[in-house]
Amino acid sequence: MAFALTAGVANLYTVGKRIPEIIVVGIGHASRQGMLGFANRTFDLFPPGSVWSDPGLAQDYMEEMGFDFRMALPFLKGDMFLDFLVDQLRPSLGNRYRMADDHALWGHSAGGGFASYALLARPGAFGRFIIGSGTNGLTIDLEAEYARRHDDLEARVFIGMADGEINHAPLCAQRLVSRTTLLAENLRLREYPGLDLRTRFYTDRDHFTAMPSIIGDGLQHVYADLIADLPKPNW
Repeated sequence: MAFALTAGVANLYTVGKRIPEIIVVGIGHASRQGMLGFANRTFDLFPPGSVWSDPGLAQDYMEEMGFDFRMALPFLKGDMFLDFLVDQLRPSLGNRYRMADDHALWGHSAGGGFASYALLARPGAFGRFIIGSGTNGLTIDLEAEYARRHDDLEARVFIGMADGEINHAPLCAQRLVSRTTLLAENLRLREYPGLDLRTRFYTDRDHFTAMPSIIGDGLQHVYADLIADLPKPNW
């Protein structure tokens, strides 16, 4: 789903000279797994120690809805997934395809949480990040820890979210907008000289309809440093 959309936007923007030529890589589960494969995002993308809902009102709401994230905690492997991307998949693809040593990470929802985690857990592993509507309490803690130990963060980062997500109670219970906003605000306040950060709050959009805009605007921001060198289109 997200791969097809991302590849389509990337192809369109490449033709229009909005971004340089890129290779889009998507990692998912076999289609025969159906929605079970989709549900495995929870285990693949959240690292150990993740905080899904805040204790209290938000967590109580999710548990009343039948979602107890604490049951999943022993099975989370987002840290292993990040290591796989950087240490195994990337070298393998580099041996087979024409790839530059310039890597972007894009994710939405749980994928956004994973992208924000990767930004701080393995700084420098990716230089460009598009984070759509998602982070978790662990990422907020990682950001504070990173700031105590570093005085710069070299990355181009785009963060997007939608106003309609606030009107969806389960997304509110996951603190989707508030945590994503807090991460963006904290990064802005750090004033890292090497961080190029852009945040957008999309109106009249929800968790799904914001995705195309986040992808398009995010690609143009994170590759803005290379756009000036592209040949001008003939129209």
